[in-house]
Amino acid sequence: MKITSKPGNGNKVHIYIDNEYTLTLYDDFWYRSGYSEGQKISDDELASLKEEAGFRSAYEKGIKYLSMRAYSERELYNKLKMKFGDDASRRAVDKMLRLGYINDEEFCREYAKYLFEVKKYDIKRISYELKSKGIDSEIADNTLKTLDNEPIQRIIDMLRSKYERNLETEKDRKRLVNRFIRMGYSYRDIKDAFYEVGVEMPQ
Repeated sequence: MKITSKPGNGNKVHIYIDNEYTLTLYDDFWYRSGYSEGQKISDDELASLKEEAGFRSAYEKGIKYLSMRAYSERELYNKLKMKFGDDASRRAVDKMLRLGYINDEEFCREYAKYLFEVKKYDIKRISYELKSKGIDSEIADNTLKTLDNEPIQRIIDMLRSKYERNLETEKDRKRLVNRFIRMGYSYRDIKDAFYEVGVEMPQ
């Protein structure tokens, strides 16, 4: 089989085998690969080239994702796997772990802080969200212990500020109770908070 190339968009190069398009590579990877125009390539060499190209593409895409926001290890792996498959994605994520670009403990601390302080979620909902990102249970539990959680007081604070206008009708209060439940608060804590602010619980 004969390998040839044509320039693609940006820093991409299109690779052809016996004049048939086969794959696209980053130009620096192609120029370092050791292959030259019209060179013969075996099936095993082509398979190896495809494998390395997949890994490089997965790695570059992973770096792009991380430039936009933080990811947990499993979350990023699952996102890459949908496009690049298991092996390339695993290699890419392992490299990013070695380089310190992914750190589940740091991600867990920052994400839990965001959910607690900005979204106002209760511990139960935060725990669910962390574990849905693939965070190890021990890491998640240790992080949750650092949060100064007083659920009843947190609900009271929200009732007196953010949701003060949602207490007028039975329908409004019922919606608000459901909202708090979705945020992870227990029905008992919600009931106690309503009592503390002198608001009747919906039936």
